[in-house]
Amino acid sequence: MKTLFLTLLLLAGWLHAAPAWGVPRKSGNMKPLLAWKYGWRDGKKANTIGRVQANDVPPTPSVTVTPGYAPSQVAQAYGFDQIAGDGTGTIIAVVVAYGSPTLQSDFDTFCTNFSLPAQTLSFYYPSGTPSTNSTSWALETCLDVEWAHAMAPGATIAVVVAPDATRANLLAAVRYAARTVKATVVSMSWGGSEYSTESIYDSYFTTTGVTFVAAAGDTGGTVNWPGVSSNVLSVGGTSLMYDSGSGSITSETAWSSGGGGSSAYVSIPSYQNGWATNSKRCTPDVSYNADPYTGVPVYYTDPSTGTGGWGLFGGTSSGAPQWAALLARRAGMGNSGPNPINRVMYTNASSNYAGLFNDITSGNNGFSAGSGYDLATGLGSPKAQAVAAILDRNAATITLSNTNQTYNGSAKAVTASVSPTAAGVKVTYSNANYGPTTNAPTNAGSYTAVGSITNTGSYIGSSTATLTIAQAAATISFSGTNAT
Repeated sequence: MKTLFLTLLLLAGWLHAAPAWGVPRKSGNMKPLLAWKYGWRDGKKANTIGRVQANDVPPTPSVTVTPGYAPSQVAQAYGFDQIAGDGTGTIIAVVVAYGSPTLQSDFDTFCTNFSLPAQTLSFYYPSGTPSTNSTSWALETCLDVEWAHAMAPGATIAVVVAPDATRANLLAAVRYAARTVKATVVSMSWGGSEYSTESIYDSYFTTTGVTFVAAAGDTGGTVNWPGVSSNVLSVGGTSLMYDSGSGSITSETAWSSGGGGSSAYVSIPSYQNGWATNSKRCTPDVSYNADPYTGVPVYYTDPSTGTGGWGLFGGTSSGAPQWAALLARRAGMGNSGPNPINRVMYTNASSNYAGLFNDITSGNNGFSAGSGYDLATGLGSPKAQAVAAILDRNAATITLSNTNQTYNGSAKAVTASVSPTAAGVKVTYSNANYGPTTNAPTNAGSYTAVGSITNTGSYIGSSTATLTIAQAAATISFSGTNAT
């Protein structure tokens, strides 16, 4: 299909006749059956463009707060409560279509209920104000804005509204958010199926110093744009079980409806080399709680009825604004820079994976979760305090050589080189009886040699090798003897 439309994405369904996922998923309770859905697991039968899902009318919002994880519980589960900065000085731009005419009052109610700081939201309409309202987009807007604020209460929330859900107007809103609003992070909880010319829009996600985050989608095992762009951080889904008593995650598995897979069109970016096992861009990059059964409460007003209240929501569109909040808090601490976030994430994960991510090893979305990177949950869910502390550093390559030597009475050092040279390199030696120390060993034996960067403020990288020092063979000489 040469022309891709996002029109009526939420009400009418999924691009290219796939199921809709831009709308947040709602569960009326935590029981096995969803109380309400928009095309969830309907396949293609009810979700083609131009066909309004008239039977999927949302229920009357609850006057009491629905069950689900409160902001303080999510913060504790992922470690947001251990981050020093709250996002002050940063801007999170939430890009949506149609918006919500009651967003500020709904947002105020949400903040009051959870004792969050009040904020007057900023609204922008780069392509004009919407001529109509959309219940689905109103719900999405409330979810995105309320939970971006919940996880980064010091960040300024800019709501950038497209007048409809066409690709052109949503991309115009993205560009406006990055270049005019000068957002720190742009959050996009919408998208659609891949198409062959999708890469021509990559320039919309390349503003230096701006991070772009997108939901991976809510149809299990599928690849979605714009999350598939190599310049966008794609957020997949998990099912999170949290123990409020201990304040810890008891289990986290891949959400069966989370988007993910290998692109049909985009070549693998260099930052995924060594993580992905094929030649194409893989999604998601990271993951977050998305299962409606382990969802979060949202206050919203249905613009078609004027009725306001609480609902319980999930979907990867819940994870995207919360990852945006985490990255805003990182930026507010002065740890971000010009490097694209994907390169930063994968580079740092290569040297500190267990310290940065919860590795999701069970569950599937059509692809099985497993150790390390997988197509169900990407790198995993965040250990937020550690992610916020990641410095924006360039990768450096360290090469260790001359690792097999023969002892001759002097110290034996490996040869270390680094590219670029500005990164600097040092080597540390150790074994069971020696070190760790930067002093090269003088005795025969086997040693672990670790090369590390010295200019750690600008570069990251390491290399490990085994230095083997063999004992020289003894030389015996005879002179002045006669044998008879």
